[in-house]
Amino acid sequence: MEVYVGRQPIFDRYNNILGYELLYRRSMNNFYEGNDADRDTAEVINNAFFVMHFEDLTEGKKAFINFTEAMIVQNVPLLLPKEMLIIEILEQSNITQELIESCLQLKKAGYKIALDDFIFDEKFETLLDIVDIVKIEFPNVSLFDQRQLIHRYKNKISFLAEKVETREEYDLALNMGYEYFQGYFFSKPVILKGKDIPVLNTNIIRVINELYSLDPDFNRISHIIESDLGLSYKILKVSNKVYFEARYEIKSIRHAIVRLGISELKRWFNILLVKDIQIVENRDLIKNSLTRAKFMELIALESNNKQDFLDYFMVGMFSSIDTLLNRDMESIVEELPFTEQVKDALLGKPNIIHSALTVVLDHEFIRLEQLDMINPIFNISQSRFMELYIQAIHWVKTLE
Repeated sequence: MEVYVGRQPIFDRYNNILGYELLYRRSMNNFYEGNDADRDTAEVINNAFFVMHFEDLTEGKKAFINFTEAMIVQNVPLLLPKEMLIIEILEQSNITQELIESCLQLKKAGYKIALDDFIFDEKFETLLDIVDIVKIEFPNVSLFDQRQLIHRYKNKISFLAEKVETREEYDLALNMGYEYFQGYFFSKPVILKGKDIPVLNTNIIRVINELYSLDPDFNRISHIIESDLGLSYKILKVSNKVYFEARYEIKSIRHAIVRLGISELKRWFNILLVKDIQIVENRDLIKNSLTRAKFMELIALESNNKQDFLDYFMVGMFSSIDTLLNRDMESIVEELPFTEQVKDALLGKPNIIHSALTVVLDHEFIRLEQLDMINPIFNISQSRFMELYIQAIHWVKTLE
């Protein structure tokens, strides 16, 4: 399914790009169409991180993302790299003690915070001692109030002029002491489009129920995730986040979730739940990928390749990911923490797992003459291959 993110650049005083504000968009219409701030932010995070390559989307610059009071208190910003994120506190947030303490913890962790669409209200006084940037809608606030605020806080806060639409407004804001600038004078938001893999909402709920149980069972969680291609892709991508200190080969979904830990899994699955993903497209292709995964696992176990059965499963599961995402397989494999033999098999390089994938494809397309040639590699008869294939089909049906 197609998803969207709006992106508008933010410039410094020397016309260098500081970063991009990432904006919720649900179509190519270049205006806000949302009505739930929590859901909109969850959508932006999902689309920017899972669908579009986060670093490419921001060109290595800062990403300004709106967060509601609830999301900040729940530590959702911790899901994203502090080196690349500016947390924007929405103007309608209630300035509670809990919010203030959460902001202090985020600052301590190295995150930078901005006040969005700042208005002159006493309730923001405490936050002005915490935040790094204050964003002001330049045409909509009196120049006197702006000058007073900049004069008072210029040594501890950087000010960003929003909705700058003319050369005159830019020159005036520059002379008033603003450090950063955003608006149509520089650039309208550009809408970027990507393709996401749907996730079955019931699986998200099942995982969340397990995560919040008294004794979460990693085996049960991994089994749920393994039954859902969309979740498997997202978890593997999260486990290979660029802001981990080192990259590791991931041998299984269970390996990935153990590495992430319960707290981080809770935050990511809450994002997915808020986003309210529904499976509406590519149902048959996803089901076919699951059948391939199980079929290949059974081939590994039947042919005494038990030590690598998880790699077989992974290759089957992700064998159609390029079609689902409408991207080339090379770029997808590069961003996921697969073992080398999984990567080679997915890229079509000859190895035993790729041979197993070939067997699976031959069964799907009923290429019997090809099966006669490759079956001896695994020492499995054609009739037994068919039995394993039927077992895989039945396994997928149990997931429905």
